[in-house]
Amino acid sequence: MLQQLNDLLQKNQDWIIEQRRYLHQYPEASQHEYKTSERIISILKDLNVDEVKTGFYNTGVTGLIRGNKPGPTIGLRFDIDALEMDEKTELPFASKNKGLMHACGHDGHTAMGLGAALVLMKLKDQFPGNIKLIFQPAEEDGQNGGGAQYLIEEGVLKDPEVSAIAGMHIWPDLAAGKIATRPGVIMGASDPFQIKITGQGGHASQPHLTVDPIVIGSQIINNLQTIVSRNIDPFEQAVISVGIFDGGTRYNTIPDQVTLKGTVRTFDQEVRAKVQARMGEIIEKTAEGFGGRAELNYTRGYPPVVNNQNLVKLAEDTLVGPDSLTELIIAERPAPTGEDFAFFARAVPGLFLWLGAAESKDCPGLHSSHFNFPEEILLNGIQAVTSIAINWLKNQEAEDDR
Repeated sequence: MLQQLNDLLQKNQDWIIEQRRYLHQYPEASQHEYKTSERIISILKDLNVDEVKTGFYNTGVTGLIRGNKPGPTIGLRFDIDALEMDEKTELPFASKNKGLMHACGHDGHTAMGLGAALVLMKLKDQFPGNIKLIFQPAEEDGQNGGGAQYLIEEGVLKDPEVSAIAGMHIWPDLAAGKIATRPGVIMGASDPFQIKITGQGGHASQPHLTVDPIVIGSQIINNLQTIVSRNIDPFEQAVISVGIFDGGTRYNTIPDQVTLKGTVRTFDQEVRAKVQARMGEIIEKTAEGFGGRAELNYTRGYPPVVNNQNLVKLAEDTLVGPDSLTELIIAERPAPTGEDFAFFARAVPGLFLWLGAAESKDCPGLHSSHFNFPEEILLNGIQAVTSIAINWLKNQEAEDDR
């Protein structure tokens, strides 16, 4: 079956790359993926996918492919949104939507989903049960909780009921074309936070008559780092980063207020809770010590992505042999990057994979305005997720026959 799958992928490689390049030219922000959704729907219908459903969280789409006999359903998830940033790649198919770019590889993910639909429709007589392709909006919208949990609330894992799910992310920290995963936690919890600091403004030449919120904010940033170095077990992990320090209108004026915004990344729920609690204490007391006030708004964003051990073993058993296009690597440690696939993996047994995109040690990373990836890796990704899905269905049938 792998050889037939490979032949189909090679035959349709140009078509798959064409889809990626079209999507790359027309990126859309989270919750605004209307043209992207229309494109997906049109292609799924052109491929005669058995059942196409739309409207999940407005722009989400599913395509159901029924096998040669009734059976369980496995889901394959592909995220479709882009980032609000200007592209600097100078690619001939660079973004035509100013201020928007597929800088996280979701154009490649969507193209892999469409490629999976194409090859699975050709192979549907070779597996039982169903494969549901889930094209998910708003993965990048962490401050609003991401799209996955809303799709789940709206029944994307129902009718038919999805019993397992797999997802994949293009990964520039891994050699191009290789696949990596690991049992247990593979990606961290991602929690955005905002700190509003209030002081008393005045003329910058008379700081003694003010309560300087910029100084308070600077001290808060420094003090927050002691949480990782002094409150967290050295064998555990946490990241606290401030990405925005916003305040002031003139060089010679001390403002009344400033705002800090940042993110916390953790792998363990107890560590996550400890970091949140200590942040609240440190922020409040630091501000009080300088005569000001500070308020923390901490949002529990994406939880850690936790892989099902049996599905990891299935991936190991599937991606072997001369017909496999790729090599599977078991990663030694998780990544602190957040991913709302975590909600799917909480709802049903889940498997998340990384698809290597690095052609050199200095290639641009995710969320870079220069990010790109070698397009031939799309075939590796499609082969991996489709063959794993087919083998899962065959294993379920074998267990039912015992």
